[in-house]
Amino acid sequence: ALKRAHSGISLSELEASVASPFTSRTPNISCVPSLIREGRAALITSFCVFKFMALYSIIQYISVTLLYSIYSNLGDFQFLFIDIAIILLIVFTMSLNPAWKELVSCRPPSGLISGPLLFSVLTQILICLGFQTITFLWVQQQPWYEVWTPLTDVCNQSSYVNVSDHNDTEVDDHNIQNFENTSLFYVSCFQYLIVAIVFSKGKPFRQPTYKNLPFVASALSLYFFLLFIMFHPVKGIDEFLEIVCVPFEWRVKLFLITVVNAAVSVLVETFILDIVLWKLVFSRDKQGSFGVTPAAPTPQGGIDLWGYKCLSWLCCPRKMTPKARYMHLAQELSVDPDWPPKPTTTTEAKPRPENGSTYQIMLNS
Repeated sequence: ALKRAHSGISLSELEASVASPFTSRTPNISCVPSLIREGRAALITSFCVFKFMALYSIIQYISVTLLYSIYSNLGDFQFLFIDIAIILLIVFTMSLNPAWKELVSCRPPSGLISGPLLFSVLTQILICLGFQTITFLWVQQQPWYEVWTPLTDVCNQSSYVNVSDHNDTEVDDHNIQNFENTSLFYVSCFQYLIVAIVFSKGKPFRQPTYKNLPFVASALSLYFFLLFIMFHPVKGIDEFLEIVCVPFEWRVKLFLITVVNAAVSVLVETFILDIVLWKLVFSRDKQGSFGVTPAAPTPQGGIDLWGYKCLSWLCCPRKMTPKARYMHLAQELSVDPDWPPKPTTTTEAKPRPENGSTYQIMLNS
């Protein structure tokens, strides 16, 4: 611009040439809240999918470990049904929740290794472990329980024959078909759906789960299918999935186990984590992390801060100094009395001389 000033152009042309690069590139501020809402929704969706995939592997690991104790395992088609019919269908649909329509003031978790996320995953792991262990031990205490063989008929239904093409000389080398396998298969399949629904959170960053129609349709279809094969055994499906017939009263007990499992999971995730810990511990004002303390802390605030420090030390102990470079700079600037710096120099241009063609730029300190 200074070179063009020396060539004798007018002041208005110079001002237009200087201002045009900035005015032409001014961003549309109205779209910023929408971008923040979409970004937060995408972040929460990533966390939900991560937690679900972590619980999927842990739930399957628990089932296999319990069956290994009796020298059994899940069948090949049971693995196939879980991986394709349940996991893939749920993963592809649980991430379709749109962003919440309003931008809220609270912020989502900023990393995978955080207190709320670790607490959520660990509690759900313990819940799934507890109910699978109860199922595994309880089925062995039933009065009708015996080591399953191809000729076992505890259902007292002569029309339902699991072994129409078997004889007493055939032996299952992998010991797939047994009462423990069938019971854990039913309970674990319901647990996959339970944690998927529990982790598919909506407000305040995403739309409610019931507005995600593909996910709702997928979950309901899988629930109906599992309930159907559990309460109305079909010979072809049972042979394909390598599950055996169990008495009706045990099927009712399995259903009650899944209902209690779902209630406990929802209670822990929505009440204890979202209401108690999130509001009292994890959603603490971040000013305390940057050296700024409230003017007059209340007794309840002191208790909450003490709980936050204790839980942070137990869940994810770390140094008080932030690791991120920008957070470290923000911490330094928050206690710097000379920031932001005051302007000490002004730049101005004198009016154009009447009989000259150049401008003079003056710096006043």
